[in-house]
Amino acid sequence: MRFLIAIKDTTPESKNILHIGVKIANGFSADLSVIFVGKKSSAFIEGDVALARRSLAVWNIHHPGVEILKWAFESIKEFGFLSNNYTEFDPANLIEESGRIRMVLPQSSGEKIRLLLREGDLLNELHKETQYRDYELAIIGNPFKKRMTHKLIQFLDTSVFIIKNINPTWNYKILLCVDDSAATKRAIIFGAIISRQFDAPIHAITVSKTKKFGKGYRNASRWVQKYLRMQKLPHTISMITGRPTEVFLREASTDHIIVMGKSTGGELKQFFKGSKPIHTAQKAKSPILLVKP
Repeated sequence: MRFLIAIKDTTPESKNILHIGVKIANGFSADLSVIFVGKKSSAFIEGDVALARRSLAVWNIHHPGVEILKWAFESIKEFGFLSNNYTEFDPANLIEESGRIRMVLPQSSGEKIRLLLREGDLLNELHKETQYRDYELAIIGNPFKKRMTHKLIQFLDTSVFIIKNINPTWNYKILLCVDDSAATKRAIIFGAIISRQFDAPIHAITVSKTKKFGKGYRNASRWVQKYLRMQKLPHTISMITGRPTEVFLREASTDHIIVMGKSTGGELKQFFKGSKPIHTAQKAKSPILLVKP
């Protein structure tokens, strides 16, 4: 599996996002890429990356964004996820390819960590990166603007984990939103792995607008209960009547990670009207993971 973490700066918020992302990737035994998308620079525009890299190695003149990659390197090393063979950040190991700069590092558990630098519009560059390599999950901070949240979820062809209002102590529970959609079983599996990695109990809920729960909803609720029992994870199961998005937000509050399937509805309809996962992600006050089928 391949996971992608997008960082925007060197603030404590970005460090928390990076730490959580690295720990989740470790739980999934996934290769991890950490990407920073910066403003366009002449080195990229003119194709003079070789000169920029030589400057870094010889004169220590830093290409824009490389300082953030160095900070990410030092942070990952601090978390204990780098091989002992790598003790220093060496710009000479940066490689330019297909409009991106990368450095590949061995993770302590055996998987690889890539540090990536792209330049341009954030959404466009993340989309290009997810097209260039097949990522299972993109981990990002809170976009703040609802429209950007909508675009990131819709146009990134991956599962998406939006880490907002993060509690550095990671004292969260897991709220699994279960229905009869195509992505539900994978969402349950993702939620179970995160639960085990962070010792977080699970509350699995199935929400119907009416008091009548269809066969698909009932089967989904039974499946999640059976699966969590088999995994021996602490959990509770609820079937609740109400408006789904309102119930999800109420049950999650600020102390749960919401985990649900990513909608597979028509792109045009989602672009104009959104979907339950998109609306929940826009309004949630806690981290939310949307899992692609």
